[in-house]
Amino acid sequence: MVNGLLPAPGAAEETNAVELLDRVREAAQTESFDGLVAVEWHDGQQRHAAEVPVRSAGGVVRFGDEVVGAGARRMVNGIDGWLSLWGHDVTTHGPSPMAKYRFTVEPGPDVAGRPTEMLAVALVGASRPRERLYVDRASDLLLRRELLDSHGNPYRSVAFTTISTGSTVVAAAADGTPRVTRSQEPAPARHLKAPYKLKSRIGSGYRRLGAYKSGGVVQQYFSDGLHGLSVFEQRGHLKSTDTDLAGETGSGRRVEIAGRTMRAYSASVGEAVIWESDGVVYTAVTDAPWSDLAGAVRDLPHADPPGRLRKVAQAVVSLFRWR
Repeated sequence: MVNGLLPAPGAAEETNAVELLDRVREAAQTESFDGLVAVEWHDGQQRHAAEVPVRSAGGVVRFGDEVVGAGARRMVNGIDGWLSLWGHDVTTHGPSPMAKYRFTVEPGPDVAGRPTEMLAVALVGASRPRERLYVDRASDLLLRRELLDSHGNPYRSVAFTTISTGSTVVAAAADGTPRVTRSQEPAPARHLKAPYKLKSRIGSGYRRLGAYKSGGVVQQYFSDGLHGLSVFEQRGHLKSTDTDLAGETGSGRRVEIAGRTMRAYSASVGEAVIWESDGVVYTAVTDAPWSDLAGAVRDLPHADPPGRLRKVAQAVVSLFRWR
């Protein structure tokens, strides 16, 4: 690769890249590991950094002391004990990533002392990659992920700084699934009445894979085959009271999307936009680049709130917590 430009991949290389992505997903579910992950990101104003220990064994993944995943289930630890936020498998197959992206694979640098294969990801028709994935050659675990700006420089990265794998870490990592004291798990929502609005496709290649409802909050989950994007809808109005996003990013920043004023947040795990339209508060969250989020928001209902911003449902905020 020269000056950050991608060579034209052949069909065989594209197939190998997709097979590598499949192995990465399988390794994340089956491999046992114990390590430290460093996250760096830019929120449009300044750079941030955070570290979190990650352990996985016996189908249980722990992010620090406050977030646990067990199969499809996601749990958050709070002052009242463990809260279950999610308990559903997404059974619908997402779109093929090859419809939107093209891939090249080449030897990568060592990450956390381990040799890697580097997977460069570019939009179809683009000459420069917008993302790089570094995969452990021995275990197929994803060791580092970088989102790149127009100059090819990382503006968000998640990377293991240390990692141990295999049976020797099982005893140390497997603390078991915590006992849940409360649940806010949503139920599948196939038919919703106004003012909730279901969309089958939004943005650039994002297709809805599921819709769920818990109390008065509806979540629609979308994927483009590589990234996930969730849209939360809740009746109500945004208020002037400050509510930051997991204590990491203050009160966010004002942005203009489709001529409308909204509030955007950059946190360690992704991007979020919050706005109000016709008595419904919308929160869109993704691990994809900002341009994907802005494009998806343009396809959703939006109207200027009358000077009232900055309220986020606590269940949504909790999804952003690392530690």
